[in-house]
Amino acid sequence: MKIRSIIISISIVTLVIVLLVFFAFRYATRTNGEVLLQNGYADLKTGTTNNLEARNALIEKFVFDKSTWTELLVAINRKDSTWFNEEFTPSLKNFSISYLWALNKEGALVYSKDVDLNASIPFFDVDRAHLLDSLKVNPFRNFFVKFNGIVTQINIAPIQLNNDLKRLTKPMGFLICGRKFDSAFANEIMKVSPGCKIAIVDSMVKSKDTIQYKEFSASFQKVLKNFSGEAIATLIATKKFEIISSYNKRLSSYSILYIAILLGVLFIYYHFVRIKLLNPIGILSDALSKKDGSNLTGLKSKEDEFTGLANLVDDTFIKNRILKSEIQLRLKTENDLRTSAVQLENATIDKIRAEQDRIAKSGFLSTMSHEIRTPINGVIGVVNLLKSEVLTASQRELVDTLSFSSNHLLSILTDILDFSKIESGNLTFDLVQFNLNEICKNVTNLYLPLASTKNIAIEMKFDEKGMSEYFLGDGMRLCQILNNLIGNAIKFTEKGKVTLGYKLLEKINGKQTVAFTVEDSGIGIAADKLDTIFEGFSQADRSISTNYGGTGLGLTITKKLVELQGGNIAVTSILNTGTVFSFQLSFETVVIADYKVDKMERAQSVYDLSGLHVLVAEDNKINAFILNKFLDKWNVKMDLVVNGAEVIEKLKTIDYDVILMDLHMPVMDGKEAVGLIRNNKTLFNHNKPIVALTADATTETKNLILKSGFDQYVSKPFNPDQLYEILEKYAALKLGDT
Repeated sequence: MKIRSIIISISIVTLVIVLLVFFAFRYATRTNGEVLLQNGYADLKTGTTNNLEARNALIEKFVFDKSTWTELLVAINRKDSTWFNEEFTPSLKNFSISYLWALNKEGALVYSKDVDLNASIPFFDVDRAHLLDSLKVNPFRNFFVKFNGIVTQINIAPIQLNNDLKRLTKPMGFLICGRKFDSAFANEIMKVSPGCKIAIVDSMVKSKDTIQYKEFSASFQKVLKNFSGEAIATLIATKKFEIISSYNKRLSSYSILYIAILLGVLFIYYHFVRIKLLNPIGILSDALSKKDGSNLTGLKSKEDEFTGLANLVDDTFIKNRILKSEIQLRLKTENDLRTSAVQLENATIDKIRAEQDRIAKSGFLSTMSHEIRTPINGVIGVVNLLKSEVLTASQRELVDTLSFSSNHLLSILTDILDFSKIESGNLTFDLVQFNLNEICKNVTNLYLPLASTKNIAIEMKFDEKGMSEYFLGDGMRLCQILNNLIGNAIKFTEKGKVTLGYKLLEKINGKQTVAFTVEDSGIGIAADKLDTIFEGFSQADRSISTNYGGTGLGLTITKKLVELQGGNIAVTSILNTGTVFSFQLSFETVVIADYKVDKMERAQSVYDLSGLHVLVAEDNKINAFILNKFLDKWNVKMDLVVNGAEVIEKLKTIDYDVILMDLHMPVMDGKEAVGLIRNNKTLFNHNKPIVALTADATTETKNLILKSGFDQYVSKPFNPDQLYEILEKYAALKLGDT
């Protein structure tokens, strides 16, 4: 009973709302008509104004373009009316121009034309001197006059040369065009705005913009002013909006029909709701409140919309229990996902921290490499200078000792850097062609002086049967492995000999596996120490570091270098008898027809680079001193600066052959300087060779150097022969250019 009362109340309220909506609709219909009329007036005003402005812009463009026409200026100076008749006036009708006047620079009338009558005409009634004088303030004027009883628009512009579009110089004459605002002009506008009527009336007529709702018409006026700003006429545009009137009447008729239909539908709606909706809802409500579906039998037997709803209510209680179980399972899943998300977040944070640590470690190693190599560069540079001098036997012994110590210190630094690269996974291998026999001979010859000082022999023992002479692989890393093993063998051998051996193990798919051995007759390694010999910072005995030196990284690095190339390494040893290190590496076979094996040592007397002019940028006095000494020995002319800014200043006036530049300098470093040089095409040397001098020997730094614009780099401490070969190449290029 309560719901029925509510439905009746809703129906009554709905009826009241419908009536209110009807009257509101009638009011809105009138308001909408007024709005449409206002919009129609706005369109009339905008359309008429835009049409006038468009036509005015057309004649203004004509006057602007023609007033810089060189032939026009010539015709005015010559008073050539024939040219005007043949070349100029035929185009006036295309721009709706009725009159034309051309004045010379003194303001005298040179040519005039009534386009419609094809006859000359007098000047219109305006103070000519005042008009021309006003053009000094505004080069282009637009106003209206009454000429021959017709309202006429006047456009005037000074005539200039065609390169003086801004009218900066004195006028060479004046071009004036007039356009009639007559019935023909009104008809043109009415063609663009259908249903619009245009009239031009006397300025004394009292008129204003109007909008009439009953007639659905609107009127717009525009005052036309003369040169002095006084109104001389009014343009009136009127339009009757029949479409709006018809639309408004239809809306009123439809609204009455609409309300009648709506009332009938409302009556039918009430009875339908009572029979089809209220009774079934009451039954469903009672079942839900009692949580019992036994009273839903009647609804279930009916095949209508409530049948499914009754079945749904009956099944709700069963599904509710299932839903509770699913909610519990979902809560458990959410907890598991939350736990996984936390774990993932922690793992991500750990990864980011590890990457930050790696970057910090790389930066530290780069700085350490630079800081340690800089003083070592000075020591080794001085040693190399001393070696080139004539020394006594005792002095030569001291220099050799100093050379060995400094190179040993450099090898320790290299071990630390290589170990760091291996640990961080940044170590890379190159694929280059190399001669295996040549590498083994060079490594052996390198250690001959050290072996002779200890009175031990160093030998090569190899079997080249079936083995190729040339391979494709990282020859430099192979040298490093052999250097570490042979250096270790000599270090721990006091008598006897050290033997380097290699032989072919197998050939498979274009690859050859070579077995290497380094055998010594030294102190040997205890059996219980063999398992830890390859561990980082580990030595067989604590006394070894004291007696023999070293970081304990050499064998660790060697093992990693072998394994990262797909090989393996092993050691056998007998205490106080000797040690044998053996490893295997596979290389791709290379066949080279012309390959020069022997590299002749250069005699000191042929170190001559006369004619080469080099600019050196180095802020370290010791490094600069060493470079100067070597370049002086090689007859190289050298200029020295201490930062990148001074390099750029030098290049503005001097054409150098080569630039040797340190990376780390005050004021401006080498990388910034080389970037400015390469991008400055005005410098003599913007494309000349630039060689980087760096004490930072990391791979990242070397790659960055070559990408920054440097042609080559030389690591400090530098090898004099390496530097000489680089300079010799550029000296040869210079001779080729000349």
